[in-house]
Amino acid sequence: MSGKRTALMALLTLVSVSAHAGGTPNIIFLLTDDQRDNSFGIMGHEFVKTPNVDKLIQNGVRFSNAYIAEPTCAPSRVSFFTGMHERVHGVGFTSSYRLNDEQWEQTYPAVLKRIGYYTGFIGKFGVEYYTFKRQADKRFDFWRGHDGWANFFPKKNDTNCKIYHDSGEEIITPVMGESIARFLDKAPADKPFCLSVSFSIPHGSQMVSMHDWKTRACENPMLKGHPVYGYLYRDQGIGIPAETATDPYQYIPKALMDQEQGRKNDIYPYDYTLEACREHHIRYYQQITGLDLVIGGMLETLKAKGLDENTVIIFASDHGLLMGEYGMGGKALLYDLTAKFPCFIYDPRMPNGKRGRNIEALISSLDITSTILDYAGVDQPSEMTGQSLRPLLADEKAPWRDAIFLENLYTGRDTPFSEGIRKGKWKYIRMYDGIEPYSEKDTDFRERTPDFEQLFDLENDPEERVNRIAEYEGKEILSDLRAVCQRRSDDLNNQRAEYKKTHAVTPR
Repeated sequence: MSGKRTALMALLTLVSVSAHAGGTPNIIFLLTDDQRDNSFGIMGHEFVKTPNVDKLIQNGVRFSNAYIAEPTCAPSRVSFFTGMHERVHGVGFTSSYRLNDEQWEQTYPAVLKRIGYYTGFIGKFGVEYYTFKRQADKRFDFWRGHDGWANFFPKKNDTNCKIYHDSGEEIITPVMGESIARFLDKAPADKPFCLSVSFSIPHGSQMVSMHDWKTRACENPMLKGHPVYGYLYRDQGIGIPAETATDPYQYIPKALMDQEQGRKNDIYPYDYTLEACREHHIRYYQQITGLDLVIGGMLETLKAKGLDENTVIIFASDHGLLMGEYGMGGKALLYDLTAKFPCFIYDPRMPNGKRGRNIEALISSLDITSTILDYAGVDQPSEMTGQSLRPLLADEKAPWRDAIFLENLYTGRDTPFSEGIRKGKWKYIRMYDGIEPYSEKDTDFRERTPDFEQLFDLENDPEERVNRIAEYEGKEILSDLRAVCQRRSDDLNNQRAEYKKTHAVTPR
């Protein structure tokens, strides 16, 4: 890092501490894994029980059009930390780079730590594949995180989660709750805190480690009689998508995305058979109810410690999930089921008249990063491109974007590059055959013809079943969406080029 940059950061730190000492709120950022939108009771889910989250949303604000910047776990998490698209920060499962120390210094935990926040991290770090040589614990004041995936029973042959082996709990989600309590016990009273909690649920790693797919999870002796993971939802008559185990290639051509090369054979295989998919749905929603219980315990602890009136809670997921829809399982595509995520903010200081609202503005996960820094009273680094959500919290009619750019650059399992635009009732997506690992030249699509395009009318086709590309060929709306998509794509490529001029980047 240059000397000028270091001096500027030090000056900003001094100014921030001086200007914002005193009434600065505590911040808890809760992030789940593979949780799709509308999966809490108050969001309209038909059977899932989530009373604690429902109460938070009733007394907070929900954002019902929140889109993830990168719908794959690791790049999504890097984007939450850095406030940038993968195409700009350059870090993903199939990119040519890994996160480095200089980049970390511009993440929201690093910025908040510099201005005097007590920072903590609990759960799935999710970027350790690329960086820090297992020294992520040195980036926070409190560390109780793990690399890779966690088992449902983390003490059972789980080397990733040795840090939890002294826990009094056996199941990973309550372990997270115990860890939150430990953090709150250690947080000093003379400074604000920012706690990031990254739950492993309801990720597939939790599903498969509950029990063998050939039998019901409740047959596991460790789960028999459990109030959540025993028989909850098993008598609901849970339906599964009508397209489960049907031909996925009617939606995305096999020549572009061969399901046999990844998803069907070794990733989310349970969503390609009827009975296993039904079991997946049961376990999935059981785990969301288990999450709700942990959040309820966290709220009780905050109240018992007198922290409940000055702690802002922000909720998101790293992306959504396909669970049989379109004949597929998994993520890394730009359908709403994978690209949208459940999002809400609970601020106990919010006036009563502002509570309980649903804001339909187009939200990016990058806005979460900006919002965290805004609550802390510090300007975001110039590299970040999100917008703080606080103006919308004050007035949902505040000036805001009318379109949002979407991308997926993960190319493993024969997944294509995807980018698109959501604008009004329309969503436009274009796909290109991917390459692994990719570099900057591979994401410059200016001279390439898309290998496949999709156009959805979300007002009349909210489930995105009817691709209307052929019908709208030559019409103004499609030309406009294509042009906006190309312009946003070019902007990101240009941002990456400028970023590399002023920042060190580290090859994998």
